[in-house]
Amino acid sequence: MARIESSPVSRLPSPALRSLVVTLHLFALTLAVGPPLFFGAAVAPAVFRILPTRDMAGALQSPILTRACWFAEASFAVLFLTSWLIGRWWQAPRLSRSLMTRAPILGMISAVVIEKLLIPPIDRIRTEAPGLIDNLPAADPSRALLDRYHRLSTSFFAAEIAIAIVILVVTARVLAAPPPSAVSRAPSAARPPVPKLLDLSDV
Repeated sequence: MARIESSPVSRLPSPALRSLVVTLHLFALTLAVGPPLFFGAAVAPAVFRILPTRDMAGALQSPILTRACWFAEASFAVLFLTSWLIGRWWQAPRLSRSLMTRAPILGMISAVVIEKLLIPPIDRIRTEAPGLIDNLPAADPSRALLDRYHRLSTSFFAAEIAIAIVILVVTARVLAAPPPSAVSRAPSAARPPVPKLLDLSDV
């Protein structure tokens, strides 16, 4: 009897586990997009508009931005794992799997750059500046360097949002395809051999 080899489809996890991974994936996407978008569109402009000096606004925004980076780093770490599982279980194309697993790494790098390489110098410049930043001339080195760090942090923040949106679009395309069935089809029954016709030549 011929041995029936198990198909990779038959080793898929249960539908409940797949639903849990998709839910965790979408929740991580919400954390990756929501806090940066809310901070950049609502918190930062309001703080600079309400507070009287840029020093006070920066001192308030620094811890908020740091915690937003923590959320982004955690969410992209979760997205890396869930993207790998979704790409494997849904048998996504190779390009989609590459985008879904490499994009979270880029998003995590962007968040780490903001937290570790941009926020500390901004705080140090604000602390060591000779007086208030608003009172310094535009050509002052401290003010010019602070503006440069602010532009860099804004660019990396926008990169985080763009990366999360790319993951969302690719995930939607992968999940829109019908998932492979967890139960492999039973092999079709072999057709019975066709009996040979009787040789009546000698009759």
